Amino acid sequence: MRAILVTLLALTLAACSSAPTRESGNRQAAAQVDRERFMGRWYILANVPYFAERDKVASYVEYVPRADGRVDDLYHFRETLDGPEKRWEGVAWALDERGSRWRARFIWPFSTEFWVLHTDDQVAVVATPDAELGWIYARSTTLDAAVYEDAVRRLAAFGVDTGKLVRIPHP
Repeated sequence: MRAILVTLLALTLAACSSAPTRESGNRQAAAQVDRERFMGRWYILANVPYFAERDKVASYVEYVPRADGRVDDLYHFRETLDGPEKRWEGVAWALDERGSRWRARFIWPFSTEFWVLHTDDQVAVVATPDAELGWIYARSTTLDAAVYEDAVRRLAAFGVDTGKLVRIPHP
C-alpha cells in the first residue's frame, strides 16, 4: 500500500511540474501587472474549474500582500448560495518583475502556476500556462456583457477551451 501511495505522489508531483511555463506564440502573460492594483478582492464570475472548484458558488479570491514579499491567496466560496462561507488559505508569489506570472500553493508541497493575461480596474483574466484552466475575475459580482465577452475572447485567444467555462452564481 505504501508503494502505491509513493508512486501516486511521484506521479502527481511530475504532473504539477510538467506544465509549460515559458511564453511562446499566442500564450503570453500580460506585459505588466501593477501589483498594488491587482491586490484585493476579485469575484470569480466564471472559470474552467478544476476538481476543488467544482460546484462552488459565490466564489471570490483575495490577494493580501505580506511583509515577506509574498501574497496571502485566500479563496472564499459556498457550496450553496444560502450556505455558510468557507475559506481556503494559500500563498502566492510573483515569478517575474512584470507581476504577470505567479505561483500559488494551498497544500504543501503542491503548487501551480497562473498567469494574468489582462487586468484593469474592473476585470482580470487569468489562466494556467498550459491553457487547461482559466478564470474571469471582476471587482463586483456583475460585469457588463461586452466586458465579459471580451474576457472570454482573451481566454480563447490564449488557448483556453471556453466551451468548458462555467458561470459562477453570486447572491
